[in-house]
Amino acid sequence: MILNAGEYLCTEGDKNNTLFIVKSGELEGSSSKKPKIRLYGPGSIIGEFSLLEGAAAKETLKAKTQCELQVINPAGLQDALAKEPSWLMSIITFLASRTHIAKNNLIKSNKVKALPALLYLLSSRGTVTPVQEICEEVHQLFNIDDDETMGLLQTLQSIDVLKVLGDEIRIESPRVISLLYKTICYRAIHKKVSPSILSMTEQMVLTAVTKTVQESRDPLKNGTFTVQTETLMSIAKKSLHLTLTLRTIQPLIQRGLLIPSAQVASPNSDAPLESIQSFRGDFEKVLDLLELNRIFPMLDKHLVS
Repeated sequence: MILNAGEYLCTEGDKNNTLFIVKSGELEGSSSKKPKIRLYGPGSIIGEFSLLEGAAAKETLKAKTQCELQVINPAGLQDALAKEPSWLMSIITFLASRTHIAKNNLIKSNKVKALPALLYLLSSRGTVTPVQEICEEVHQLFNIDDDETMGLLQTLQSIDVLKVLGDEIRIESPRVISLLYKTICYRAIHKKVSPSILSMTEQMVLTAVTKTVQESRDPLKNGTFTVQTETLMSIAKKSLHLTLTLRTIQPLIQRGLLIPSAQVASPNSDAPLESIQSFRGDFEKVLDLLELNRIFPMLDKHLVS
């Protein structure tokens, strides 16, 4: 098949069930999802999934120069297979399957690489931002298709981090997104879990603190809460079946999340927790950490699935 310069081989979305091999010349490929022009020179294979699986063309292809193409349609493939060993089709199918796996792995890899940048962009935009602006900026940074960025946004929406409403992204808490960004970066840089990720016991203690603050009649002072130790212990026991001790609460004191009203003895001492009258802390910081620890495992699961 000869294609003169400027002539079109196919249009994005066409279903022609045909494979093309470029023997000479050069083709230009363009897509509505990828502004960047791709070039196909001698030896390039185009349309393997169209031939084997009936998939639609992913690009519009136009001859940049005069091209000679070898054309293989389903009938031609069957004629070729009839002259070859019976296992040849199995090998072709296997290679197509491996290509699918490689493509899926590439998509996962792109998502993992692009996520921190996406979170950074979202955390710096306030509570409302246009979808298209975010997609364009992520594409400029990582050359990732809009549909892959939208996939990441849908993942974040599924764990209630944000909402995609038409052409806008609405974010309830940019602070949580910023914290999630820092947590992911910490793991990538240091190859270990971020200090923002709490143990199960720490999460339960802070949940008890939150319930105590919410049930208290004492107002917050510049965002700072104060909880009485006796009340906190009672709510933890009643609501979470958790017995608070100096040992269980010590890690949160060391992190500065709970500030005791009196000097704390060694966690290995026999001093009762009741010897500390109260604890105070930043209520928004506690809520943000609890939210981070709710969404982080779910996000990890989505990225590897």
